[in-house]
Amino acid sequence: MTAYGAVERVFSEAVERLARERRRLEVLSAQVEPQGFDRDGFLAMGRALSYVVMGGVLECFMRDLPRALATDVAALKIPRSSLPLGLVAALEAAAFRRCGDGTIGALLARTAILQGAVLHASDVRLVEDFSESLKLADGSTIGQKNFEALWALLNLPGEWRNAPNDVFLLREIKDKRNDVAHWEADPVDIGRSKRPSSLIEMVDQLIALLDHVLLNICYWFEERIPVSS
Repeated sequence: MTAYGAVERVFSEAVERLARERRRLEVLSAQVEPQGFDRDGFLAMGRALSYVVMGGVLECFMRDLPRALATDVAALKIPRSSLPLGLVAALEAAAFRRCGDGTIGALLARTAILQGAVLHASDVRLVEDFSESLKLADGSTIGQKNFEALWALLNLPGEWRNAPNDVFLLREIKDKRNDVAHWEADPVDIGRSKRPSSLIEMVDQLIALLDHVLLNICYWFEERIPVSS
């Protein structure tokens, strides 16, 4: 385990859950489905469940990642000056909430935020636990915007996507997960629209996306670990 073990554990748990789902789909793929055998759609519903699993893994991942980031940043004694302004803005969530009206207190809060931004490069204060200020899961189904927010907060290089069609991958997971969970469509029809082999490809693509995100966050930490750590 590296110096940012909490973050790696979150990724590892997500990948392990997806790998388990892949094994389940392999079992479904091996099952013969003669004409008329699955009249009630039991096997099809088993395939539809995969969207709920993938969506659930992403939700748990985005819910747990902020605390892991906060844990590792604090443990490594990374100074605030090494953090991108997007993450500092998340740390100052309480201050931003005080800026919402025309009172003197709001004026002082806005002034303090701007002064802090100007002095950010020389801010040697260590980062305290910011997990309560940083939320990547807001109760809505996880999709592209959550990954875009992570990229913006950490100021990661390049794109959040690992493959050009990752946008469509997340959109399909999000839409079909909601269709199944809220019965917007019959899970049997959803399951029958996708072969197990195609769902396995989706799981593999999602794992590759998470690997891509982890690699970028690892580089992010390596660039900020103090020499004495």
